[in-house]
Amino acid sequence: MNDFGPSPASTRLPHLGLLLAFRTVAELGSFTRAANALHLSQSAISQQVVKLEEVLQSQLFERSTRSVVLTAAGKQLLDDLKVPLEQLIGALNRCSRRNQPPVLHIETEPVISAFWLTPRLRHFTKKFPEVQIQQILSTQRVEFPKQVEVAIKWGGEQWPGFDAEYFLSLNYVPVCSPALLEGSPPLRSPSDLAKHSLLHDRNYQDWKRWHAVYPDEHLNVENGHVVTDSNVLAQMAIEGYGVALCAMELIERQLRSGELVIPFPEMTMRHPLAYYILTRPQHTLSPTARSFIEWLRSMVVEP
Repeated sequence: MNDFGPSPASTRLPHLGLLLAFRTVAELGSFTRAANALHLSQSAISQQVVKLEEVLQSQLFERSTRSVVLTAAGKQLLDDLKVPLEQLIGALNRCSRRNQPPVLHIETEPVISAFWLTPRLRHFTKKFPEVQIQQILSTQRVEFPKQVEVAIKWGGEQWPGFDAEYFLSLNYVPVCSPALLEGSPPLRSPSDLAKHSLLHDRNYQDWKRWHAVYPDEHLNVENGHVVTDSNVLAQMAIEGYGVALCAMELIERQLRSGELVIPFPEMTMRHPLAYYILTRPQHTLSPTARSFIEWLRSMVVEP
């Protein structure tokens, strides 16, 4: 006797689609969300779960009008399926794609993609020319659609539901157009910041953090322009609209070209948040994803 009824189902193996439907409903806690994730109708998902319950002769979910909750048998099945189902799906994918170029889906944010990842990505594609990279850009904390294997996201140390590896810290410093240094008024000492407009990314928080490290009673950090795009922020600084607080790691090209300068290089502030590499727990990464993560590590050298 076991949790799946008196008659073993060893001779009636369920179709893989039934197992995928069950797993998706169990993980998302909703037939509707599972249907959207699998691009099926809600009734089709429901029928697949019912069929699986018939094959196993066991109820897998407690259903109500507002929620779907796993039974004890459902919890056991979900736990038992996690590793073998991932391995089976991986094996089938490898077999079906053997003659196709590997595609790596990564989720990242527009800022680090534009300023850090994309300028360096040619080094990876030169080393692995057969790999096709698909970047999924998102400003949400984390979305991680099914095709994504690796995400690079900004935040704190805790990432519930994911395996997180510290990747990159950002050091913020005031930057401006070189013309601003000798402008009217000039920008020659930190006290001169009070005479210039400050440029802000989304809100005043970064300048407030910096000001807490380098206090100046004459500096009002809640003045100046606010934009919601880091590309626009850097461009406004280049055009001389004011002084921006930017991460040195993300404006290397503008610093090398001389479009931006750092008037006070000793006045840096390490941001309390950082970028992390996220992967799914208990998920077997493809060789391409593992190579990509190794490459990411090799591109970061921190003191």
